[in-house]
Amino acid sequence: MPAFSSDDSAEAEDVATVRLMLVEDHSMVTMALVSAFESVDDIELAGQATSIGEAVEVIEGIRPGVVLLDRRLPDGDGIDAIAELHRVSPESKVLVFTGVADREVAERVAEAGGAGLLLKAGRLEDLLDTIRRVAAGEVFFDVEVPGRPTGR
Repeated sequence: MPAFSSDDSAEAEDVATVRLMLVEDHSMVTMALVSAFESVDDIELAGQATSIGEAVEVIEGIRPGVVLLDRRLPDGDGIDAIAELHRVSPESKVLVFTGVADREVAERVAEAGGAGLLLKAGRLEDLLDTIRRVAAGEVFFDVEVPGRPTGR
């Protein structure tokens, strides 16, 4: 992100910070993402969870703009948790983050009310861009879903 000069200070104040919740059970992935988010000015890591149950408890207190949700968690499929996360925090947009997905998985995310699906094999810049886009109200799917925007 470009640095702002003193003449751009009013513009800098207009940049909204995305409050993000990370739901990921693999510690190495979590450590890498936490480190990456620390270097980004417009994405604030507001909370973390390692399971669906923990995510439901945490989300209520922080009301994030975006939930980056791993699909495979120790207590179930993240896709099945989307409805419960929306029940607790209706304004939060859920972006499923997974290692492998096909059209059927993407359709399940869309049907569950998810704002998108992103594959973990992508670039960090794409992840950050997708989080920003989802926070702004767009939907994004790395895998083709009829009637939904797809990846880059």
